[in-house]
Amino acid sequence: MMKFLAAILALTFSLQAFAQERELEYEGAANWNDFRKYVLTQQELDQQKGLGYIISGTVAAVGGAIGFYQSEEVFSRTAFAITSNIGLAAIGVGASYYWTGSSVDSFFYAIDGSSLSLAEKNEVLQRYLDKEREEKENRRWIRVVTYGLIAAANLYSASQEKSADVQSVFYFLAGANALLAVSYSF
Repeated sequence: MMKFLAAILALTFSLQAFAQERELEYEGAANWNDFRKYVLTQQELDQQKGLGYIISGTVAAVGGAIGFYQSEEVFSRTAFAITSNIGLAAIGVGASYYWTGSSVDSFFYAIDGSSLSLAEKNEVLQRYLDKEREEKENRRWIRVVTYGLIAAANLYSASQEKSADVQSVFYFLAGANALLAVSYSF
């Protein structure tokens, strides 16, 4: 049972990590030249991160597939299948990082290639940063509520479940999602 819970935990947090939208992390002032340096550095980091996801995802996908076909135990086959699927998802995430960057890139290239003066670019950047910060805060609270509701639903399911094994899985999922809700509340 403990192995099963560990597999569910790994799957829960792995899928949650893949589902995260990449957000703007720029915290500086609305200075176009500083923002430009930030974006260009982030693009390099995104390519490195993307390559890392592609390589590790390939290892996980291939290793999971090999393990799946060499294993005879149901739990092991399930764990290997999950590993392979997470590896394939990681390859997709890596490709997205490597070839498409982030939504900030589109904004950056639209403004950087424009005929706006530096003062106008700074003004547009300020408006963009204000809106992005507002939306980031909204997304954070949506995550808190979402994971809180998932925790409550699993807690309710656990209280209604007759099987002790299934009940412990629901309690585990409730706890894991409650931790996620708490983590986003800060």
